[in-house]
Amino acid sequence: MRSTILKAILAIGGTALGLAATPSQAECLSAPPNLVEAGYLTVGTSLTAPPMGFMNDDKPSGFDPEFIAAVAEKMCLKTRIVNVTFQGLFPGLIARKFDVIASQIGITEPRKEMFDFVPVFVGGLRLVTQKDSGLKFRTESDVCGHAASIVAGSTQMAALDKVKGDCPAGKPMTLKVFSNQSEALNEVAKGTVNVAYVDWPVAAYLIQQRPKDFVEASPVLSGKGPNTERNRNGIVIRKGDSATQDAVAAAVKAAMSTGAYDDILKRWNLADGDVRKVN
Repeated sequence: MRSTILKAILAIGGTALGLAATPSQAECLSAPPNLVEAGYLTVGTSLTAPPMGFMNDDKPSGFDPEFIAAVAEKMCLKTRIVNVTFQGLFPGLIARKFDVIASQIGITEPRKEMFDFVPVFVGGLRLVTQKDSGLKFRTESDVCGHAASIVAGSTQMAALDKVKGDCPAGKPMTLKVFSNQSEALNEVAKGTVNVAYVDWPVAAYLIQQRPKDFVEASPVLSGKGPNTERNRNGIVIRKGDSATQDAVAAAVKAAMSTGAYDDILKRWNLADGDVRKVN
């Protein structure tokens, strides 16, 4: 069913949703100890950004919920998806409301000081404008003189905050902060900002759904400055929880080796995010 991105990515804060993964092999890989709920991998995510994670016909869809279900299956677990706002993900993991986070989280140095990760995707950022705006941006510095919408606490916010203070006199950068990428993109649609700064898969999906309304306005950016590598995205583990990290890493490797990973990337047109192809 074809639907617009603004309908597809309505956030449902704090809702727990079951996503079944039926074991397909007799031998199970080791599951993490001390699961929130026995027999389930409880997963924190923010289902507001297709094609990575969103609600479709009241079901979690996209790369993140589908791949984490494939990972859980290798441990003979089902997944229980806990859908919260982006800002609620890290506190929820620390509070043990879920076992892991799977929600397009970039693996950054500051985050690595607080959490452990299992890499599963190569992210990147892109600026999006209205179709006929004529705006083009080579780097974040080109956003000077414009109003931009971003997600609170995101890599995009950090990237624009880094260059905002260097904008020349008379060309200030105005940032409007929202809780998710759907809201940030909606501001562009309404014309209240010139540009939204979002994850590249979200931009690709948006333009595919609404080619008459939106256009890519920049190359894929790392968010760390020119000539820098894009961040890997990863499944997030509580810092020092080596048992969970080892179990999830082994299950990720198994899901990749059996073709589940390739199938999900192909389904959502995300081949450029294959983490195995990045040195």
